[in-house]
Amino acid sequence: MIHRRALAGLVASLATPALAQPAWPNRPIRLVVPYPPGGASDIAGRMQAEVLQAGLGVPVVVDNRAGAGGTIGTAFVAAAPPDGYTIMMASPSSHLGAPLLFRTPGFEGVDDFTAIATFSTGTGVVCVNPSLPIRSIPELIAHARAHPGALNFGSAGAGGANHMLGVLFMLRTGVELTHVPYRGAAPALADLIGGSIQLVFDGFAGVIGAIRGGQIRALGITHPTRWPLAPEMPTVQEQGVPDYDLPSFSAVMGPAGIPRPIVARMNAVINAALAEPALVQRLASSGNIPFASMPEAFAALMRSQRTTWRALVQSAGLQPD
Repeated sequence: MIHRRALAGLVASLATPALAQPAWPNRPIRLVVPYPPGGASDIAGRMQAEVLQAGLGVPVVVDNRAGAGGTIGTAFVAAAPPDGYTIMMASPSSHLGAPLLFRTPGFEGVDDFTAIATFSTGTGVVCVNPSLPIRSIPELIAHARAHPGALNFGSAGAGGANHMLGVLFMLRTGVELTHVPYRGAAPALADLIGGSIQLVFDGFAGVIGAIRGGQIRALGITHPTRWPLAPEMPTVQEQGVPDYDLPSFSAVMGPAGIPRPIVARMNAVINAALAEPALVQRLASSGNIPFASMPEAFAALMRSQRTTWRALVQSAGLQPD
């Protein structure tokens, strides 16, 4: 027979290891941004850190680990312990493009990570030099078909999101455009304004000033629905190009295997913050809108986009460096 005192001691001894585990989080969290300070990705990462710090009650420290197209910081996170104390600002470029463009990136962009929460989403804009007699997507398609390869489109670099938007446009319309890679979006925009190139598929925030200043002409939004920050602009899809969508977003990811309760808590904190008007306004100032989702939906998005990006990189004939 087991006496009550002995039974109580047994229960206490079994419970002690569980009780000894400190609640998460109980120390600072590192949020890696795999790009240099000051850029759009860094701004997104710092907003994510502020939101998580306010909601979790511990410091969330931004760690810029730039280099090699974002692969250095992303590989660092992939190799970190899955305890919720190392996470990162993730994007299609870091997790979908980079693994296809570097021979040894040090990670697989989807399977080596835990999808925690999407944060914000942006859109691209198809823009032309105003000297061209083109004012709509159908007119662009007609012109490109009449002059195969004559229209040059610039991008921030081979294999980036702006390049892939152009590749997707060619695939969906059957037209031939000539890609001109630049070292960043700004010089490509400068050459579009100057007339050295005729076309860009660029981020909304980067081109809206030149559009409203009359320096370039917007033909269509690459997002599948009209953009809340410029509802007057028609989408590419509504102008007759089906299935034209390459999501642009910033998100929070961590190494594979983060426990579900930790993921759920971070996701809930971020989703709650994305409903606050102050954060909505801050995102709008950088040309973005909130993008809330559950972890399962985010993971499914990453898997589907991995397939899309693989097809686009293959179509563009890009080989890993």
